[in-house]
Amino acid sequence: MAAAIVVALGAAWAGGLLFADSARPASVEAALNLFRASDPRPQTLDGVYTYATRGQESLDVLGGTRHPYPATTTITVVEVPCGVRLRWDALAGRSTTWTLCTRAPGPNLRAIDEVHSFFGRHDRTLYVCTPPATGNTDRFDCRSKHDVQTGREIGAAPARFDVGGQRLQALHYRTTGRVSGADRGTETTEWWLDSQGGLPLELVVSNRTSRLEPLIGRAHYREDVTLRLVSTTPLR
Repeated sequence: MAAAIVVALGAAWAGGLLFADSARPASVEAALNLFRASDPRPQTLDGVYTYATRGQESLDVLGGTRHPYPATTTITVVEVPCGVRLRWDALAGRSTTWTLCTRAPGPNLRAIDEVHSFFGRHDRTLYVCTPPATGNTDRFDCRSKHDVQTGREIGAAPARFDVGGQRLQALHYRTTGRVSGADRGTETTEWWLDSQGGLPLELVVSNRTSRLEPLIGRAHYREDVTLRLVSTTPLR
């Protein structure tokens, strides 16, 4: 349920880097090395999981640029006191980390750490989310230094997934958020989480945000991606 961030393209223009955009796939090996360095005593669910991936991100200013995502990306899962922390790595310089409290009635979001990279410039935004009030658990409120994301979480019908020959029960949720502040726009995420621990079985993200940039006007960011778990056995 991360809010996509449009990078500061004005700096790229000033530095003469505008047309030097490139995107390199994030490797499974890099995700595994990071996991091993940061999680020396993994719990049962902890590890690096691979996902069949279909999608891309794009930016529409100055002729536009597009980053197709590789066919395989990773989500690194670490169990935390209230649930799980999920780090999705797609490209070098493109990642999202969600911290979810999976022991509540729904996957209540506690934090989002969003990283983007365009034209050689990196942009990172950390959102901290307020736990939902009693009786109002379908709403979320996440804030960074410059932005606010608010929205609703809606439960949908459970589903069954076949992953590597295993038949798994999934809890299905849809989160719809509106971003305001320095960035503005909307994001919708479909979550299918394993009912036994919160492991993502499938994620579908649709993201439309924009930012007013110096010198070049309003930059529109777009992201559409589908992730589907390949195996329930983590790499460690």
